[in-house]
Amino acid sequence: MSAFLRLKLSQMIMMIFVFYLMILECLSPAHALSSFRTPSYSTKTPYFWVNDEKETIALDSETWFEYGEKTCQIIHLNAVFRHGARFPSLKWIKRMTNLHKKLVENGVDEQYPFLKAWKNPFPEKSDKIIAELGEQEQEMLGERFAHRFNLLFDEDMDSIRVVSSSKQRSYASSLSFYTGLSQTVFGEADKTMEPTVNDIEMRFHDNCVHFAESVDKNKTATNEYSKFKYGPEVDVIAKKLTDVLHLPEKAAVTPDDLNTIHQLCAFEEALTDTGSEWCQFLDQESLEVIQYMNDLKQYWKKMYGHDISSAMSCPLLSRIFTTLDKVIQANNADDDYAAAEFGFGHAETLAPLYASLGLFKDEPQLKADNFKLHLNRKFRASRVLPFSANFAMALYQCDSGEDNNDYLEYVVKFYVNEKTVDIPACGKQVCPYKEVREFYKNQVDNCEFHKMCRNPEPKENSEHNEL
Repeated sequence: MSAFLRLKLSQMIMMIFVFYLMILECLSPAHALSSFRTPSYSTKTPYFWVNDEKETIALDSETWFEYGEKTCQIIHLNAVFRHGARFPSLKWIKRMTNLHKKLVENGVDEQYPFLKAWKNPFPEKSDKIIAELGEQEQEMLGERFAHRFNLLFDEDMDSIRVVSSSKQRSYASSLSFYTGLSQTVFGEADKTMEPTVNDIEMRFHDNCVHFAESVDKNKTATNEYSKFKYGPEVDVIAKKLTDVLHLPEKAAVTPDDLNTIHQLCAFEEALTDTGSEWCQFLDQESLEVIQYMNDLKQYWKKMYGHDISSAMSCPLLSRIFTTLDKVIQANNADDDYAAAEFGFGHAETLAPLYASLGLFKDEPQLKADNFKLHLNRKFRASRVLPFSANFAMALYQCDSGEDNNDYLEYVVKFYVNEKTVDIPACGKQVCPYKEVREFYKNQVDNCEFHKMCRNPEPKENSEHNEL
């Protein structure tokens, strides 16, 4: 055999070997931190299924940038995080057990033997507590933020303010994030940080009577979700799965069954070492339909369905902008100020905040009868509200090199899940702070939270709620 042919054969063998490794990677269990999977699990999507864990982040990559003829340097970062991946709620844990029982009683385990040995991997006592995966997500985010904005933290970590809701999953997330942040900045994790608990800022939905009565506990508030749930698109995939499982009509697959399988697939894939055999019951068409159904619920309850949903986020929005105002005043006076503020809450924290900022707003609105119109929608919960989702507002000081505050200019960037997004105030990814501040003036300066929420009396920030 000639040297040329041997070289070609060697190259072919190497290509086959690489292809084989790629197949193995695709077939490997998805419980690893980063499997970068198709985002099809709405708010139950792990962060690194939709964001690249292996992304190369250069040190201080977001610390400076050129803005026209000026150089801009970050002077403050204000970020809000959803808690890391958690265990299912008690409601869904019970539904998983009940669905398994239903399938076994109707002989589906003969066709799918894994059901014979399946035991619910989620004990009822694990109700919504943070999972190890969630702590890993947050610690890695701390590391990633420390890399992007390293100089900001390297100069001053003592002034950083950390706020959490009273829930264990958010409080634990704040600790894991700060561990990753301090480990990266100092080379040693700071385990002494204790976040401030503030539910008015980080769990306002739980402290707003008007929202609870008119939206959260009012089924008519999510009519579009209900219409789609019992509409033709969901009915088609429910009947298809009923036929696949050879279920009798009395035990036909229901929309709730589809949602339960969806939850089982997402949580087992993310949190167990074995992955999930339940996923085989959902093809791509089913995943797309179920995701739209769940997005409708998120959209109408937490985003643009009702004015109170976004308006009630004003304590958080007001705090962010008030802090930025103070940072600018202090910087102009050469006084000390907070380098960063980090808040840790919930999907119910971030979604209303997004809406109050005008982000991910689809036209026309998401409804039961325009599913196909919104296949490429802006609001896709799996991408913008996964576990550990985050929003950050970065304030930059820009100057032309003159040693005079008259030459200073302040601009901001918005980040969603570590990526810059267009700011509604100017339609660009960098906007003058004055323009952005004026755009959100009403929400910031006229936040009458207890009045809009029709609360009987002001509730004090809880320092003693269950963690």
